[in-house]
Amino acid sequence: MTSNNGRRTLLASRIPLDQISMSTGRSPRLVCGDCGTWQVWKRGQVKAHPLRPDESESPKCPGSHQRVFADLTPEDLQELRAGAAAHARAIARVPRDEYQQAPPIAPAVHQIAARRCQPRPQMTAAC
Repeated sequence: MTSNNGRRTLLASRIPLDQISMSTGRSPRLVCGDCGTWQVWKRGQVKAHPLRPDESESPKCPGSHQRVFADLTPEDLQELRAGAAAHARAIARVPRDEYQQAPPIAPAVHQIAARRCQPRPQMTAAC
């Protein structure tokens, strides 16, 4: 099925979770794939909007009138987001209890040179 803009119908379940909003009692919104702005969709279709909202003479965005099939309810979307958040927490790196100590700091070059100039104690040969 195609929409008025000639593109295939989007499934709400296929839109990334951070690019869709379906709150109970409010119009659903999604991020337009062409202009990247949040747009309302009503009656299964994204409303007409300008390509560049900050310009007064901007042409209509090609993503206008995109059909969206709401195969999710707001409750389903909340569950998906909760599951994604739980998954992100589960795979997050847990800090270690014991940290490895840093290696000792090497002496400066002038300290090494000063040690070379000092006379060494004579070792007695035990051979």
